[in-house]
Amino acid sequence: MELIRAVYQATSPERNPETLAENIAREQSLELTRALIPEAIAERLLGRVLDVTPLAENRWALEIGYPVELASGQAGQLLHLLYGNVSFYPRIRLTGLKLPESLLARFPGPIGGLPDIRCWTGVPDRALLMTVLKPRGSAPSVLADLALAFARGGGDLIKDDQNLVEDELPAFRQRVGACAAAVEKAAEETGRRCLYLPHVAGSGSHLERQLDFVRDSGLGGVVLCTWVMGLETAAAAARERELMWLSHPAMAGAFTEPEATGIASAVLLGTLLRVAGADISIFPGRGGRIRSGHADDETATCRALAGPLGSLKATLPCTGGGKTLEQAVATARAQGPDCAILVGGDLIARHDRIQADVAATVAALQAC
Repeated sequence: MELIRAVYQATSPERNPETLAENIAREQSLELTRALIPEAIAERLLGRVLDVTPLAENRWALEIGYPVELASGQAGQLLHLLYGNVSFYPRIRLTGLKLPESLLARFPGPIGGLPDIRCWTGVPDRALLMTVLKPRGSAPSVLADLALAFARGGGDLIKDDQNLVEDELPAFRQRVGACAAAVEKAAEETGRRCLYLPHVAGSGSHLERQLDFVRDSGLGGVVLCTWVMGLETAAAAARERELMWLSHPAMAGAFTEPEATGIASAVLLGTLLRVAGADISIFPGRGGRIRSGHADDETATCRALAGPLGSLKATLPCTGGGKTLEQAVATARAQGPDCAILVGGDLIARHDRIQADVAATVAALQAC
């Protein structure tokens, strides 16, 4: 039987680690005591303990195998299977995930991912530079001027800040239209394209009208706050319009940052987003204003997003959290060419030097 293999870290467990592992396997798969599960169902669907390994004093790795059928071929159900009820267990952290080929084949993965983003921007082999349009309250012309300067300087990717939200569609169209026109103007002047991703938010017809406007404007994708909207909702919203989507990590820190509970960044912001179809995943790495408290998260998350994973395209890893232009080059050296570095406030603070400083940074990225 093919199994989804999940690894949980148990810290100072309140019961015997082997017993705890059995309880997790049962709770997450069929949510019944063993005596109440018919044998035929247990044989087909019951989670099973694969390994219990001591890691350190009062810490164990518990490997659980879940029958593939339990994921139902859905990213949301996969997340529920891995960490639904067990999220209430004390000091249990999901740290590892291995998906069988048969399940990976059922997921769409990124519609464009890293290959199409490289094609769109015309950047074949270096780390990409991204900036963010903000703050909320700025006139559309101010945001458009920022986009124009960045794109003229040779920047690769522009995203709306997740706080850029309008409750009226005309205001959304005005802002996005102005920024899109600025990026197009830069493309006409420089001969190279910058990918602009507007933030869409809300629900129902309001969300749908924003998505339709982005698609009809010929833009390549959108920014979605995945963990606010819901994993399946975000994925379907973009996929139905054949738009690429950037997953913003707002709210995800509640999962990734606790020491003994939650879900490792490489799993939540890496593998799960990739199978759901995110084309870009932003996550806090090292050195910025917002950073991960787990030392290996940046490299592990990049690997989960861009390394081999069945036949799925690579998702572009984007490390952010308040990095500077100077840190962009160091990050590219550390993580290699298959990543993007998000620089926001540091770029905005440069005012009339934005274009020149972006051009110098892009040249340095090319050199390294």
